[in-house]
Amino acid sequence: MLFILKKIAVLFVAIRGYSLPISIMSWLVPFLLALLNNGNFYYGIISLLGIVILHAGVNVFDDVVDYYREKVAIDKGLMPSFNFQKGKCSCIFDGSLSFKNYCILSFILFFLSLLIAIYFFSIYGIDLLPILIPTIILCLLYPVLGCLGLGELIVAIVFSPLLYLGVYYVMTGVYSIDVLFISISTGLLSVAVLHNHMLLDFKLDEASRKVTLCRLCKTEQRALLLLGVIVFGAYLNIFLCILFSKLSLIYFLTFFSFPTAIVLYRVMSIHISNPNLEIKPNFFMGNVSSIKKAPIEQQGFLIKFLIVRNLLSIFTLLICIAIVLDKFF
Repeated sequence: MLFILKKIAVLFVAIRGYSLPISIMSWLVPFLLALLNNGNFYYGIISLLGIVILHAGVNVFDDVVDYYREKVAIDKGLMPSFNFQKGKCSCIFDGSLSFKNYCILSFILFFLSLLIAIYFFSIYGIDLLPILIPTIILCLLYPVLGCLGLGELIVAIVFSPLLYLGVYYVMTGVYSIDVLFISISTGLLSVAVLHNHMLLDFKLDEASRKVTLCRLCKTEQRALLLLGVIVFGAYLNIFLCILFSKLSLIYFLTFFSFPTAIVLYRVMSIHISNPNLEIKPNFFMGNVSSIKKAPIEQQGFLIKFLIVRNLLSIFTLLICIAIVLDKFF
């Protein structure tokens, strides 16, 4: 039993399990919208399974491509050693999984997600292709396009319009333009999670000459400003949708998450201007006890990562509450 638990723990690290709540948060909104419009509950659960497996597959495949690319560069004498951000390909470096294991794992995950896609295709036929084809292409190209600074754009497309339209369609059998209005905001906050992570690794990526959206901003200050624009854009979208009667006034509930957005910007500003300043965990960072239990060298990263993840979680929860209230009241 202990052996199985250890293997599960290794797989969790390999697939970057900490990032999977983003998929769940993105899925929850269209699932609830479809469910309140007589959507098929079981199809919604199956779609969640497919989304999580695909997300995990992309994470592993991303590590496979990056490891192979840097290994080739090292063998050619172009790089002295691997230069990855903390945690990337960690199972390879600690010996718990081999590079071959990573390749096999990515294949298995992609194959399982493909089986779920085929299942829905057998039900809906070619009407599902406008969602399936671009999703598959973008996920496979993510490691390559990510190196060109387009990773955040792919996340915005996959976790926003494609995911929302796909979940809603497999549950109801119809495409709905209305779900896209909300998807813009949650899509932007999903991008904020990734952009914030890249901002934390700005100097490391700069040293390895890795191209990201943050690096395209040239400086950390500009990347921070872009983070503010992305996060503010999520709230601006809700405001404009209400203003133009695309959403009801009840969606102003999402603005109760705005204090967390302010804390995020302030903490990241401190990270850039005074990186050695200790930031104490607080309410906006979620489970404070889990931060304090982490090794001291990881606490700073956890604080900054958990704030942006919690912002997405709180915003999504408020969206779900607004959906229910709007439906019944």
